Amino acid sequence: MKYYYQREQRVIETEELVRKYGSYRPIPQLGIFELTLQPDYVPAGFNPVEDKFYPVEPYDSMREQCIVALMETGLSRSEAEAKLQ
Repeated sequence: MKYYYQREQRVIETEELVRKYGSYRPIPQLGIFELTLQPDYVPAGFNPVEDKFYPVEPYDSMREQCIVALMETGLSRSEAEAKLQ
């Protein structure tokens, strides 16, 4: 699992959490919170949502997903990139 480490504005994974703090769960007192979803990207930032944080997907990652989706419809990469401008 991945969590938000507020002090360092980054994701901390379970392995590091256990190694450093001996816990398998988030520790809000240390600034370690649950995420609303488990990202497969490096978040551009984190937005609070009640007692959790939403990892904001960076523009480049979203743009690449759009290009891939357009290419799956039969467009070339350059055609797909042109559609996004």
